[in-house]
Amino acid sequence: MEMSKEEKKSYFGVMRRRYAMMRTRRARGRVLDEFCGMTGLTRKHAIKALSAKRRPCRRRGCPPGGTPEGSALLARLWRLSDMMCGKLLKAILPELLASLGRRETVPGAVSLEVLRMSAATVDRRLRKAKASCLGGRGRRRRSSLDEHRREIPLKVDVWPEAYPKEPGHVEVDTVAHCGGSMAGSFVWTLTWTDVATQWTCLKCVWNKGAVAVCGAISEFILEAPFDTKMLNSDNGGECINGHIKRHFSQFLPSVVRTRSRSYRKNDNAHVEQKNGAQVRALYGYGRIGDESLIPLMNRINMAQGLLKNLFTPTMRLLSKERAGSKHVKRYEKEPKTPAQRVLESPHVSEGNKAKVRALLAMNDIIDLRERIDADLRLLAKKLAAAPSGATSEGSPRRPSDALGPLPPSSKARGMAAALTLSPPPAPNNRRQMKTTPDFGVVFI
Repeated sequence: MEMSKEEKKSYFGVMRRRYAMMRTRRARGRVLDEFCGMTGLTRKHAIKALSAKRRPCRRRGCPPGGTPEGSALLARLWRLSDMMCGKLLKAILPELLASLGRRETVPGAVSLEVLRMSAATVDRRLRKAKASCLGGRGRRRRSSLDEHRREIPLKVDVWPEAYPKEPGHVEVDTVAHCGGSMAGSFVWTLTWTDVATQWTCLKCVWNKGAVAVCGAISEFILEAPFDTKMLNSDNGGECINGHIKRHFSQFLPSVVRTRSRSYRKNDNAHVEQKNGAQVRALYGYGRIGDESLIPLMNRINMAQGLLKNLFTPTMRLLSKERAGSKHVKRYEKEPKTPAQRVLESPHVSEGNKAKVRALLAMNDIIDLRERIDADLRLLAKKLAAAPSGATSEGSPRRPSDALGPLPPSSKARGMAAALTLSPPPAPNNRRQMKTTPDFGVVFI
């Protein structure tokens, strides 16, 4: 019976395995007898076919064309053309060869070989020259950050028209305490803001690593007096990475993640406004390069969060219309604190409302103000005593006058001296409040 090509291939694989399993010469001989009878091969041919190691069949392909002289001339012309791509270089090869021929002698055969090359052949023949000239760097590979970005949808809602009616729509961002230079290591502040209630949390981390940022976000979600439904961030790698993706898919699968459009800060406008109104108002623009200061700064952040969330009222932006060259904004008539908005929301559970009432009963507005100012003085002293390079000139927030005059030691150099100075040149608070997309902020 004649076997088809597929049947022969399958039978040959079975017999190869059987032949390899045989341990005695007699057993292998029986396998060879059967194999030769079925295929018609001679015994020597069958032994070689069944015992030889399989080698992958590699197609021969087209033989390489061209000469080394042509490749060398093409590489030289490529460098003279400022390293153009193949399509652009192909268009100016005649001009390049003519210009080179006026300076030196170019063999006609080599010149003709280069002129006959297509754009694809030019790129292929320049592969080695590009690798050696560019240090092994070829075409830019798509980074893992780009892959994570593609998995997160864009947030295209426009406030206040698409304003969320319930708490849980959160925006996050980071603030660099770098003093104008991103070199080296320094402190970052993560800002977490709920859009509907303006409940804001701050936490300082070192170098905005994925583990530290993910831990801070998880801590905010657990401590918030409402359930987090959506988390929006910019396109930075501190909030879009594999670690946070795995953490959210495993522990927070109900939280929907979105991201802002590139170079559109207004997509994350609420948390951007808090970066200036709270973070920069507290720590200014100087460099904080001492990791040991993070516990003290987080103590300030905790008191600041209680003061702003429990006792500082804000006004919600209800509408924004363009009238000629100006914008007309309409705010809420009655300012409310974030805690009041949480207590009045029908979407917040009674258990979470009870936690907010307990916080209101446990904290006092003047006591929080004094704690913040005292810790700011301590932070200024430590920054003034820090070695040069760990800090730079900045402008932390001036403590309240209720504490009396500043101690003499606060007039030292560095950021401590800035406690007695006004903030650096920036748009004034009134103008800044006009351009905020959501709330008017009370500047103390």
